[in-house]
Amino acid sequence: MRNGRLARGGFIALTLLCVALLFELGEHRVVRSSELPAGGGQDVMNLDRRISTLEQRLFLMESNISRLQQQAFSQRSAPATGQADVELNLVRTQLELLTARMRELECGLAHIDERTLSASAKAARDRAGTQPKEPCRVDPETPIQISPRR
Repeated sequence: MRNGRLARGGFIALTLLCVALLFELGEHRVVRSSELPAGGGQDVMNLDRRISTLEQRLFLMESNISRLQQQAFSQRSAPATGQADVELNLVRTQLELLTARMRELECGLAHIDERTLSASAKAARDRAGTQPKEPCRVDPETPIQISPRR
């Protein structure tokens, strides 16, 4: 919904800008096409009034575009507090899932490492009297169990 409003605001701003440019181009064409030899030209007061009107319209459109841009930026930069809480909880949940998945993968890797440890390395470890303390290395012949992706 918010993206639709932003897109609509951007479309309105672009439309206003195009209309202003068309007025500007049209005004220049009217002035150029009405340029007649001295004595037959348009009244200077009439031209001045038309230019002032055009300047007022352009200023109004520029201020509206600026206001729309500020609204779009403020809506984009500051999500609603309820929405921010929902997004934060979602990120926390995803982080917890990723952490649990990483622990499972590390355990599986230790399991495989223990399985592929050479006999001489196992014998050296036994002579040194150090037994694997990680639960994933205790029984390397059991199958690795990793939860399915969610």
